[in-house]
This record gives sequence, C-alpha cells and structure tokens, in this order.
Amino acid sequence: MRMMRIILTAIGMALGAGLALAAPEASGTDIVAAPQWHAGSTWEFSDGYGLRVASVANGTTSFERMDAPGQWFSMRGFLRQDAQSATAKRQTIYRSVPPNAGDTLSESQPLTFQREYLSNKQTIVHATSWSVEGRQTISVPAGTFDCWVIVWRARSLKGDWTGFERWWYSPEAQLYVRMEYKYGAMATMSRVLMRYHLARAEEPAPRP
Repeated sequence: MRMMRIILTAIGMALGAGLALAAPEASGTDIVAAPQWHAGSTWEFSDGYGLRVASVANGTTSFERMDAPGQWFSMRGFLRQDAQSATAKRQTIYRSVPPNAGDTLSESQPLTFQREYLSNKQTIVHATSWSVEGRQTISVPAGTFDCWVIVWRARSLKGDWTGFERWWYSPEAQLYVRMEYKYGAMATMSRVLMRYHLARAEEPAPRP
C-alpha cells in the first residue's frame, strides 16, 4: 500500500507539472499583432477614403491618401506617428511608452499613455488608450472577415476635446474593414472596406 501511495503521488506530481507547463500556451490567445505592411498595398473605403503604403523603413510605415494627394501619415504598429493633413502637419512625441509599444495589443491589458504632438508648431497633449474588446465576424463589400474589435480613445489634457475610433481589424486584410469614429463635436461616422490589394515584400509600390 505504501508503495502504491508513492506511485500515485508521483503520477499526480507529474500531471501537475504537465499542466503547469501547458498553461503559457494559452496566454498569447488575446494578443493582437500589428501587420507587417509592404509598399504597394492599397485599401479603398465606402466614403471614398483610400490608402496606399508608400514605404516601410525601420519599423515605421508611411501611408499616402489616394483620395487626397499630398496628405499622408506614418504608423509604428498600431500607433500613429507623424502626419500631414490639408490643414496641419503633426509630429508625434511619445514620452511615456517606448516606440514599439503599439507593435502588439492585448485584450487583457489596455495600452494607456500620454501622447504629445506638435500641430503646426502648437503642442497638443492627449490621454490616450488602446483596448481590445473581443472578436467578431463581419461582412462588408470586400468580403467576410474574422476581426478583432479594437478601440482607440483620446482626451485632451488642455481642453474639452475627446475622440474615439472603433476598428473591426482584420489580420487578413491588414487593416480595419469597418471603422466608427468621432472627433470633437462632429457626429459619429463610419466607413467600410470596399476592396483592397496586399503587396508582396518584393513588389514595388505603384506610382500615383
């Protein structure tokens, strides 16, 4: 009997160890990795908004607006960096998080930080967060996609401005296939993906 108890105890310890080793495999299931974009990829949306990847260098991707020549922005992972719109040029400063903080997002741990940027040489400071709200399969004109629902929120620390974007982000399409957004006093708006093209790593960017 004593020998049997020793054997059963050893088996129990072995099973317990096996369970302990298996646990970390499930820990990455809520991690959303930013895509690896390639120059030449394009996306066209229902409201006429269009994007083209112009270049990728040192982890930062530059996007050109196909519907608004001369306007562009850059991203490192999910975080926007610099931008040129019709009315302002923005230069982003990240002091409270490292440059690669937006390379992945986690459903269990929202990314919160203070974002500063110069807009036409005026300093803007926002309390910013990115959170993952779960998964959802949706159909849009470009197809049916298994999406992560990702929400960006921002609040001015120097005024009453607030903004949000809710993305239905598709790893397959490498961008959101639906987005709801509101900036400041504007009404909530949305756009959906009509068509897209993903370039290969060696494919050159098409000329505008």
